[in-house]
Amino acid sequence: MLKKILFLLVISTGILTGCSSIQNANEPAQPTHAWESAYEPGELNGESLYDLLIAEFAGHHQQYDISLEKYLKQAELTGDPSIIRRAARIAQFTKDKVSLEAAARIWVKYEPDSKEPQTLLVGLLIQQKEFSKALPFIETALSTNSHQILGLLNSHSAKMTPAEAKSYLNVISKQITHSSKHSELWLTKGLFERHLSLNDEALISFSKAIKLNPENRTASIQKVNLLKDTGKLSEALRITSALLKKDPDNKQLSILKVQTLYKSNKHEAAVKESSRLITSFDTDNQLHLYLALLALDFNRLNDSKSILQPLYSRTRDTSLQFYLGLIEEQKNNPEQAIQHYLQVDSGNNILQAYTRTLALLANKTHEPRITSIISNATATHANLAPNLLVLHADWLRSFGFEKKAISHLDKGVSAYPDHIPLRYSRAMLRPPEEFTQSEADFKFIINKDPDNAMALNALGYTLSLYTERYQEAYLLLNKAINIKPKDPAIMDSIGWVLFKLNRYEEALSFLNQAYKAYPDPEVGSHLIAVLVATDNKQQAQKLFAELFNKFPDNPHTLNAKKTLNGQP
Repeated sequence: MLKKILFLLVISTGILTGCSSIQNANEPAQPTHAWESAYEPGELNGESLYDLLIAEFAGHHQQYDISLEKYLKQAELTGDPSIIRRAARIAQFTKDKVSLEAAARIWVKYEPDSKEPQTLLVGLLIQQKEFSKALPFIETALSTNSHQILGLLNSHSAKMTPAEAKSYLNVISKQITHSSKHSELWLTKGLFERHLSLNDEALISFSKAIKLNPENRTASIQKVNLLKDTGKLSEALRITSALLKKDPDNKQLSILKVQTLYKSNKHEAAVKESSRLITSFDTDNQLHLYLALLALDFNRLNDSKSILQPLYSRTRDTSLQFYLGLIEEQKNNPEQAIQHYLQVDSGNNILQAYTRTLALLANKTHEPRITSIISNATATHANLAPNLLVLHADWLRSFGFEKKAISHLDKGVSAYPDHIPLRYSRAMLRPPEEFTQSEADFKFIINKDPDNAMALNALGYTLSLYTERYQEAYLLLNKAINIKPKDPAIMDSIGWVLFKLNRYEEALSFLNQAYKAYPDPEVGSHLIAVLVATDNKQQAQKLFAELFNKFPDNPHTLNAKKTLNGQP
């Protein structure tokens, strides 16, 4: 059909050109009559011809968006396979995934038995993580292009939910009954089994894939990883060493060997293998960093440092100073660690470097130095200034400088009025007599971010502490618990408010869950209050004994004691 259409387009173009060359310039233009737009399968009407003519002209002038729009429209209206394919090809050429999916869906609709559109659609849906939508087409896609589809499944299997992975595993298992000698199918089966923690089954699948194709390196690496992660270290080392004899320059296998040696407590051998790798891949900075961090993870501080220092000398990458700081901190050299941390001015650990610096200066006498450090940091890292101010305020609060902390936060909010962490920190720091100002900050946050469970919880709980607006507090906390149903802090807050509303059984349910997840003295004191109110005094006393044993001087433990003794 498309050849017929394109032929008509050429004829139409010629007619239009010819007419334009002989038309009298003074002759008035004749009104055009609208084409009928009734669509009959396999037939071309006036509107189709007009749209496709525009599409071809637009494509010729590289206006592919117009061309694609017209072809997609006519693909849906006419159901013509040639037009549909043309739309799909233009979408592929322009890498327009949205339009390509639309074309593929139209193609499947009009040619449901064709394998090509189903394969195309499966590929798109998997790449977009629409795994459930791709599932109905997966068998056809596998029968058309198993190599491509299995590759996509292998790279995306770990991103699926357990239910999705189980469904795909069923499809792969069914395929294996027809293609039991297909090494890649066994590999994919093993990956899904691994994702579902079916480790014994996965080991069998990887072994089968290797038996069918000894050159299947991915299956071999997956098998070694599985053996390593399940504690079968000797076997993992044996297989890795055998593979490296055949392929000594395989970087991935060498890294696996280093990991396995470390996990096997063969640290000297791991360091030796790391040195071999560094020599073999002397310009691979990412590999060197990875090996340094691996040594650091296993407390090989000097070995890690011996990799990081030349790497820094070569690259001058200040993000490496963070790890050198960690090494000095673990070696109990706080001042050297701080010097390294303060040199970090690139990478993702800048704020963490300042966090660790402040943690190392854990004495109120360091307040002037802390203020100087943060002042310099905010000038150097303007994009991090609000977070640095929050960090500073937290340090000031922890050492009793509450008024200074609030003053710094006031200045921060003035400079960055929309910064939520600044407002949240200020609201949490204010004393009870300034609850009105705290409430204003919490409400500002909630208006800006209605699903901010942390702010909903904080406002709801503080309302229960400083007011009798318990119903309002409950509504806020009910919204918070729906957003984060397993958060013990929110469970504690809503349990406490339900207690204030005399809804004891509901309160008991939430507080039991909260204490189980987070056995904190404040949560425990709330639970004791409800147990006493519901005449479960023996259980309350048992819980108090537990609290007193762990937190004898905590004010919440002392409040729990008053509750047990019937004191207000």
